Parts: sequence; C-alpha cells; structure tokens
Amino acid sequence: MQGRRLCVLVAILLVELVGLGYFIKGFFPYKKSIPGFASRQDLPWDISQPVSGGSSAANAKVPAVAAQYDRLVIMLVDALRNDFVFGNNSAMTYTQEMLRSGNAIGFTAKALAPTVTMPRLKALMTGTVPNFLDAVLNIAESDTSSSLKYHDNLLWQLKNHSNKTINMFGDDTWLRLFPDIFTRTDGTSSFFVADTVEVDRNVTRHVRPELERSDWDVTIFHYLGLDHIGHLAGPNSPLMRPKQKEMDDIVRDAFEIVSKQDEERMKRDPSAKPTLFVLLGDHAMNEIGNHGGNSQLETSTVFVFLGQGIRGRPLADKGSDVLSTLLTTEVPQISLVPTLALLFGLPIPKNNLGMPLPELLGSYGDSERLRMLQVSAHQMFGVVRANDPDVREITLAEAASSVGAPVNCEGESMSDVLRCKYKRALAAHRRFAVSGRGSAGKVEREYYDFMEHANEHLSRAFSGYDLGAMFTGMAIIGAAAVALLVLCQTSDKSGGIFSTKTLGLRVSMPTAALLLTYLISIWSSSLIEEEHQFWYFWTQTMLALRVLTSTTAGDALRTVLQMGLFRVIRAWNQTGQKWTGEPDIRLYLNSSHIRLMWILVVATVFVTNVAVHRLHMYVYPGPARSAIVRRGGGRSSTYTLGAMAYCRDAEEYERQLAEAERTRAAVLYSGASTAGLRVLMVTQRVFRAVIGYASFGALVYQMDRNHGWRELGVSEGVWNLVRLCVPSDLAQIARLVYLCTALALVAGIACTWYRARAGLLEFSSWESHGFRASVAQAAALDLLAGMLPVLLLLSRPHNIPLFALFLAMFVLFWPQLQVVLGPRSHITVAAAQDGGCLGGLRPSKLVVLFCLVNASFFALGNSNSLASLDLSNAYAGVSRYNEGVVGVLMFVSNWSGPLWWAAAALAALALGKQGLTMRRVIDVLAAVHLWQACALLMLSVVVTVLRTHLFIWSVFSPRYLYQVGWLVGFYVICATCGGLLWLAGLAQIS
Repeated sequence: MQGRRLCVLVAILLVELVGLGYFIKGFFPYKKSIPGFASRQDLPWDISQPVSGGSSAANAKVPAVAAQYDRLVIMLVDALRNDFVFGNNSAMTYTQEMLRSGNAIGFTAKALAPTVTMPRLKALMTGTVPNFLDAVLNIAESDTSSSLKYHDNLLWQLKNHSNKTINMFGDDTWLRLFPDIFTRTDGTSSFFVADTVEVDRNVTRHVRPELERSDWDVTIFHYLGLDHIGHLAGPNSPLMRPKQKEMDDIVRDAFEIVSKQDEERMKRDPSAKPTLFVLLGDHAMNEIGNHGGNSQLETSTVFVFLGQGIRGRPLADKGSDVLSTLLTTEVPQISLVPTLALLFGLPIPKNNLGMPLPELLGSYGDSERLRMLQVSAHQMFGVVRANDPDVREITLAEAASSVGAPVNCEGESMSDVLRCKYKRALAAHRRFAVSGRGSAGKVEREYYDFMEHANEHLSRAFSGYDLGAMFTGMAIIGAAAVALLVLCQTSDKSGGIFSTKTLGLRVSMPTAALLLTYLISIWSSSLIEEEHQFWYFWTQTMLALRVLTSTTAGDALRTVLQMGLFRVIRAWNQTGQKWTGEPDIRLYLNSSHIRLMWILVVATVFVTNVAVHRLHMYVYPGPARSAIVRRGGGRSSTYTLGAMAYCRDAEEYERQLAEAERTRAAVLYSGASTAGLRVLMVTQRVFRAVIGYASFGALVYQMDRNHGWRELGVSEGVWNLVRLCVPSDLAQIARLVYLCTALALVAGIACTWYRARAGLLEFSSWESHGFRASVAQAAALDLLAGMLPVLLLLSRPHNIPLFALFLAMFVLFWPQLQVVLGPRSHITVAAAQDGGCLGGLRPSKLVVLFCLVNASFFALGNSNSLASLDLSNAYAGVSRYNEGVVGVLMFVSNWSGPLWWAAAALAALALGKQGLTMRRVIDVLAAVHLWQACALLMLSVVVTVLRTHLFIWSVFSPRYLYQVGWLVGFYVICATCGGLLWLAGLAQIS
C-alpha cells in the first residue's frame, strides 16, 4: 500500500515538473529578434535632399554622417554605482576633475532588471531589453544559447562595417556572448567573488602594453574587483575606496596614453580621428553589495565619456556637491548603442530600442544632427513595423511631402499613434530643411517624442508571452495539486497529516488559515517584497497558540522562551525593500562591534559541537547505557546547553562497555558481539571527532578569510600555529570540510546500519518512557549534526550565531533532548514527558516547524529579490568554475536556514512515538509538496493575470523563480533526506 503511494507521489512530482516546464516556456520565452544585421543599404533616404527617381536604398549608399571617432576604449567596471564616481565620498578624483573642467560628460545610466552582468552586456551592445531568464543563464558559464553570434550588435558592426580590430580583457562573459569577434583576449571568470585583487591585476597588466600598440581599434577592459568587494563586504567596505582609487588611476593612465597617441597619429595622418574613451558600469549594487533587482541603488550606474570633441558644461563651483546633479541626470543604459553607432558612422543594430544621447551630438551642425536623428528614428520605426503588422510603411513620396502633416496624433490604436508621430517628425524635418520653417530644436523634439513612445511600446511587445503554453502548464500544475490533495486525504488515521480524524480542528484550522492567507498575499507586490513579515507573524502566532493550548506550565514556559529567541532571530537581518537599510543586529555586529561578532561565532561553533557530542553519546547508549537509564531515577528537571568534558564521557563509556561484557544477557538480547560493540564505539568516536574537526575547519576558514582572528586580538604567531592544523590554502580547507562531512556521514551510516542489523536501539524501557531510541532517530540526529559544518562554512560570519539560536529553539521542543544536553544527576527519560503528548509529534508542532523552515530563509537576510542572492560563499573550495557545483553551493548557502530546519523537522518526526515509518515520510512529503504545488499554481495564475503589471519583471518574476527553487531544489533535497532516513528505519515499517 505505502509503496504504491510512494510511486504515486513521485509520479505527481514528475507531472508537476512537466507543467512547470510548459509554463516557464510560455512565461520566459526567448525574445524573437529581427534576423540579420543592419547595413548601410538599410539607411533611409536623406529627407533634406531633393527627391530623385531612385529608391531609398539607391539614395543611401553613404554613411549617415562622417564618423567622428575611429578608435574606442571601453572600460567597464562591474557594479560601478553612480555615487562611486559622482558622490562626495568618491575616491575617483581624476574622473571628477575631468567632469568639473568640462573635459568629460557624465550621466547616471539607468539599467533595467535583472541587474546582472549577462543581460546588461546584451543591453549595452544590442540596445534591446534582454529576457528575464538571462538572469539564470548568467550563472551558467557553459551556456551558449545566450550567444549574440547571430544577433545584430555594436561589436559586429564595428568589426564588419569598419574593419575594426577588437580586443577584450576581463570578464569572460564577453567571450561567450561574442564568439569570433575578438583578436586578442584574456578572459577571467566573474564568479570567484572571493578574489578582489588578482582578478583586476589580470586586466591591468594588459592596459599599457595593449594601448601602446598601434594594431588595435577597439579595446575593452572589464574589471570585476569592485563588484566582488560589494558581494563580500558591501559598498561601505574599507576596501571600496582603495578600489575606486585604483580604477581612477587606470582611467587616467589609459586616457593619457590614447590622448598622446592621438596627437601623434593625427600629425602623421590628417585623416585620422581621435579615440573615444567610455567609462561605464553594467549595473550597480544595493546597500549589502548584491544586485539583480530593480531598486534605485541597483539600477543607477554611470556613463562617462572622454575624448576630443567631448565638451561638457564646465562647473566653476569646486565645492564637494558640484557633481550631485549627475546623480539625478538619468539616461537609459541602452542609449549607448545608437550613440556609439552614430559617432562611428555605423548602421544602428536592427533591434535597438535606445535613443542617441543629444549631449554627445552637440559638436555636429544642425543638418548632420537631424540626419542622425532621422537614421535613429528610421531604425526604431523598422522595429515597430516588424513587431506590429498593423503599422503601415511610410512611402518615399509621403515622407517627402510636408503637406497634410498631422498636428495631433490621437489614434485609436498605438499603431496609428506611432506612425503618426514618426510621420510628423519627418514632415517637420522636411519643412526645416527645404524652407527653413521651424527650428532644429523643434525637429529634435519631434524625433525624440516618437522614439520615446516607440521605446515604451516595443519594451512591452518584447516581453511577449506564449499564453497557450502558460495555460497548458497551469492546467498540469493544477491537476497535480488536486492529485496531491487526494493523496493526502487518503492517509489512514494512524498516519494521516490532514485527516480530520487524526488532527482535529485545532490543527486543520490554523493550517487552513495559514495557506489561505499565504495564497491571498501572493497577489500583492508589496507583500511579495515583504514576505518575511508574513512568516514572522505566523511563526509567532503559532507559538502563541501553543502557549494558549499548553497542558503544563513547563510546556508553556518553553514556548515562551522560543518566542523570545525568535524575536532575536527576526531582528538579526532587515530584509525586503522598505526596511532593508534600517539598523539591525547584522549592522551592529559588522560596524562597531566586530569583535563581539567573532566571539559569538566562536561560541556558536563550540556550543553546537558540545551539543552534537552529547546528543551522540546518548542517542548511541549501547546496552549498558540502556540498563543505566532503566535504573535511573529522581526528580525531573529542565536544563540548558552545558559543556561536558569529552574525556569524562569516554571513560564512562568504557565502564559501560566493561559492564556489558560482564552482563552477557544484554549482548545476547541484541544479537551483537562484544567485538562488534567495540568497533561500533570506535566508529561513534570517529563520527564525533570528524564533526568536531570539520567545524573547526569551517571556523578557521571564516576567520582567515574575513580576518576574524585580528578582530579577536589573536597574535599572528598564535594564529599561524592554529593554521598548522588545517591546509594552508582556503580552497583546500573548504574541501577538507566537505570531505570530513562526507566521512562523518559514512561513519553515521555505518553506526546506523550496524545497530539496525543488531537491533541495539530497540529496548522496551526507552519506548515505555516516551523516548524510542530508534535507528531512524539516530540517523536523523546524525544528519542534523553532520550537515552543520557545511552550513557554517557557507554562511556569512554574522549569520553563524543564528544556528545556535536555531538549535536552542529546536531543543526547547523536546524535553528529552534537554535531559540529554543538561547535567545528568538522577534523571530518567520518563521525566521528560510533556503532558502525555511527547510520544509523537503534535500536529501544531509540525506547523510551527514548517513556519520556521520558511521564516529562517528570510532571517538569514534573503528576500524575493535576485539582489539578495549571496554569491560570496558559492565558490568555497572551487578552483575551476563548474556551474553544477557552484549552483549546488549557492543553493545550500542561500537556503542554509531552511535546510537546517527541514533536517530538524525530520529529526522531530523520528523522535515521535510513530517514528519515521514509510507512511509518515510519505504523509509529510505529500503535505509539503501540496503546499508548494498550491503556491506554484497560485503564482502561475497571478503572473498570468498580472502579466501587464508595472512590477511584473521586478517583483513577480523573481518571486516565480524563487518558487521554482523552493519546489525543485528544496523539495528534492528534503525528499531525498526523508527517504534515506526512512531506509534507516526499515525495522519500524508498519
């Protein structure tokens, strides 16, 4: 029976994944681009010239205007926020001086979500709005589907229409996007965020040698160090200003080199033109150093243009706030493409949606400038017609005639409005060119008015959906949710989770209220951004309900203590959007109390390891310990975590083993040999030792990487002695932690297997006291202990103390564990009984644990924005980039809290009277899966209904991606662990 239910559960998951695939295909489609590459034959007839008998193509065999520059240097500083250049606290003094003197022009360049490198580079080189799914492909370095090899882009135009030699040094994302474009390259991986020095040195070492050569036309330098500093320590890190100064020095050196070269080149060759130098960022960063969302901080990067012919407005005021206006002088980031194409006399890429920057066209005369705007508007009108078949072409004769030009463009459809505005701009241009009526400024405004409306219309059109695939996916997901509901309701009374016979209204009503309010909250963009508030509220509410329904004063007191601990947990990290920059414990620890933070980190590692040691000693008591427990007696007490000497426990264990050898009855009862018990004892000690060493390695890794030992006042000599205990390289330390964790799990599996085979954990005395020390319990607690070193390794230092609070909350659920972890004076297991309810996991306790699983995700500083994804620990132990390994590490790093509480919930299930039977495993997994399926279905409905919402790409789409992560990643991991724990408890199948 249970085997069939398990097969049904797996089949439902597979069906749901099929539905999810359909929906993602419809909701996140690759944008359909206009095929081919723009050429000079695509240029429009010059409307200022007389009409001839030829076609527009025959009249357009020359560039729109002569190129103003013939060489280009692009210096892209990853995550360069506008205040890093224009702000009062900026260390980029040379760049600021160039802006003040009018020798440079600066803008705040507004990026669109998702603010990650790959989609931003696509936007900067094609002028298009990248698909949101590029944020996911940004992590997959081997992905080639995102290549721009067959998409029109600025680099292709430079190489093929101007025969430019293009070189690139820096982020290897360029190499994936633009294969076969570059002549000389030196790519660096953008994902080793722990490196802030060498990653930039590998670029800087090419600056002078490459620029001093004469065989280049376009050179790109992409620096990653500033972005890595943001990921590691945030924008206020002490490393930030030195990095800004380093970037500023490179700007000065590079610009001086090309300026000197330009003087020499133009003396030798009067036809030579100067070099344009562009400093820019691909995106910015928020207050914690991450990016990916659409907050003001994440989208505000920079454009700075330097070169002959670049003349900004000199700023006579030398005060500190002189550049503050540049912080608000915003231009779309995609404006770079048409601007550079026109300055270099190139065709504008076919799919461009950007508008040329008028400040960069100021050195041209009126006729040339208007011709450039005509070319830009013509290109954008072509994109409009390609995406909207209702827009009719404007014929040559119609364009040349100013008679009947529309005055008011109020059409019934956007197609009519756009055609009208373009025709009106052409008519104004024609009148000004032929008869001198009007002004050049008015013509410019007409062209920009058309391009602004076209940009808005096309941006929506390029975010198209395949509604057929979306509805198909929703139907499949809905069918899977119904099947899961039926599966949950068919649970029999002994194992059902949602059965009213088993749970009663006191559980089903809170659960129903939780699910109903959650599904309603998904419809609100604000509640999605602030989802942490939802889970914080419901967690405390469930705990409060437990206080009100407690049967004993002790149970109520323990729950009140849990509420106090959770209040501290929720104050640890401010997250979401509204209060993300408000003071919190994280800020307190990372600013003026760093020493306290590291004291808490060390204390957490020590306390958790002592707890693991004592849990293991009592979960694996052996026959002798079982007899001692039976004989124990005395008054019950509740104790907190305490540190016991390891040697004392070891000596006591030896005495128990000797007693077991004398009392052969206990050994014969279990069917185990004395030699087997000795091997088991050694294996258990190996488990504890390996877990302790792995935790020590994680602590050393964190303290060495973040210089925590200096903050604690440890001398360099003492720290060097400590470092002798682990490998010298940080990556090797991380691998050592992984290896030790694997060895510990192997040791735990060996212990579990031997005890399951020998039946050493099946003593009626434990069962009668309400604490069944089963094989599954031992395996569950081993899993909880074994995963801790990896979670400590992959967490940010300020979040490590949270795991001590998590452990304390978990222990307060189970008086048995308080007995184990406290002093052992005359205490029996029976004394830990809680109102007769501790024989099994109360359903309300399961709901609280589920709330804690979700709340812990946000308590660690995460949110539903891609900007909160922490990449800083996703490369621990990785020496060569592998997206599979990095993806797993990134998932574990960001979901460390939920993973810990999920393991704790499995352990809690095992601690119950019913144990971790196959029925219980299937019931719990089905219940969790039902929740995820309902949430996924509702989110699918929401994003379909609200697909035209203003925040569809900035709020709802990231939330959908997170839901996919919860379903696919989190659920699969939990299902795997639950299945393994069930296998460990085969003796309990009923």
